Amino acid sequence: HRGQPQPDGVRRRGSGELMRTGDQHGFSLIEVLVTMLLMMVVFGATLSLLDAFQNDNRLDQLRNETQDNARNTMDRLARQLRNVVAPTNGVVISPGALEEAQPYSIAFETVDTLKTAAATNKNNVMRVRYCLDASKLKNEVLWEQVARWSGPEAPPLPTNSACPDKTAGDWEATAQVVRRLTNKYPAGQPRPLFVYSASGIPQIVSVETNVYIDVSPGHVRPGESQLTSGVSLRNANRPPIVSFTVTPRSGQAELNASSSYDPDGLALTYKWWQDGTLLPTTAQRYTTTAAGGVHGTHTFKLEVTNPGGLTGEETKTETLPL
Repeated sequence: HRGQPQPDGVRRRGSGELMRTGDQHGFSLIEVLVTMLLMMVVFGATLSLLDAFQNDNRLDQLRNETQDNARNTMDRLARQLRNVVAPTNGVVISPGALEEAQPYSIAFETVDTLKTAAATNKNNVMRVRYCLDASKLKNEVLWEQVARWSGPEAPPLPTNSACPDKTAGDWEATAQVVRRLTNKYPAGQPRPLFVYSASGIPQIVSVETNVYIDVSPGHVRPGESQLTSGVSLRNANRPPIVSFTVTPRSGQAELNASSSYDPDGLALTYKWWQDGTLLPTTAQRYTTTAAGGVHGTHTFKLEVTNPGGLTGEETKTETLPL
């Protein structure tokens, strides 16, 4: 049988006995290495996707928490502004409802709804200040500061403009209320935190709050969000607007204050002066009756007062003909 071909799977032993062998096919080392490499690529991609998902989920949760804090703070600010108390200086009511009105800082007196003051603080008033700390542009912080007193009059508004004001004795409580704000980020693009209805404190009757939030500045996701809220100041006491004319009338002068008005539509009372002398009238219009006429140069002054005790005045120097 040595010269005859043998069937597949059969080989001859040394003694001439035939022995059947198994199939010797399998994976080569290169195939095994390639398979392992592909598995590592797929596994790495899966881990990357999982990590990206977890990071996005964390940022979304952080953004939601920050937005909730901002909404709660804006709601509290709105309630405090609705209960604003016009500040007083002794017995004189100060014009306007606010004590400070800056793009990134606001201060006012409001009714304290959390604590009861001493009996001498009859209106249970406290002072509140909100300010933005932008020392870290990618993580700006909104601070709330509160001051309470037991006396009948409020202490003067602190003059330290730092945010927060850490001067001892100025504020009873200081707390971070919202973090991760980006109102001033990027640098050179400031966006006011507070926007007012007028440029001067006495005429401000509404305040708008704009909060910009970004938990990952400089990255596309999750992106920046904006929250806006506005409130009208119900207890704003605006001073009157004063204006009058002087018209010559046959050697006399007709004084007319009909162009004066109160921004809140309140009635006004009038006082007139001529050359430093109080004239005997409280009318809106008055014609001087000085003997011999009032020709020549004279100084006239008008003071108007609203029911809230706020006043405004204007002075004019006129040369009247014969």
